[in-house]
Amino acid sequence: MIYSLTKDKIDDLLNNIIEDENDPTRRAFRGWITGDYGEHIYHRNMARIAEATTFKKLRSFVIQQFTSFIAHEAGCSYGYAQKSIVNYYNNLDLLRGRDNGEHLERLTYFLIEEIDQTYTELHPDTNRAPITEAGENVTC
Repeated sequence: MIYSLTKDKIDDLLNNIIEDENDPTRRAFRGWITGDYGEHIYHRNMARIAEATTFKKLRSFVIQQFTSFIAHEAGCSYGYAQKSIVNYYNNLDLLRGRDNGEHLERLTYFLIEEIDQTYTELHPDTNRAPITEAGENVTC
């Protein structure tokens, strides 16, 4: 029963976040990155983003932080949140007739763009160039 409630909470958090950049979950995740959940989280996140000098590193950071955020919001373990996120989007892919992983990749890409933009806005003196999927270095 507890897992069912947690699964429902995670499903509610994930519903509509790809389509709506102002969805409450997306706004709360931006707050997670920018320190609304604690100054120590902000400093840790900004340091990790600064060190993410390739698309692959930034993607890894985004996936790890989004999963941690969902686990925090749902009150569950990181592993359970990770499994639930993957299952939710795999089921959505099946329902919509999409390739397996397509929705999750779209969400990841949108979150990467948001985090990269947010970092640049918070650190206007940075010499950070836009990220590319080709894996080029994101700093000039």
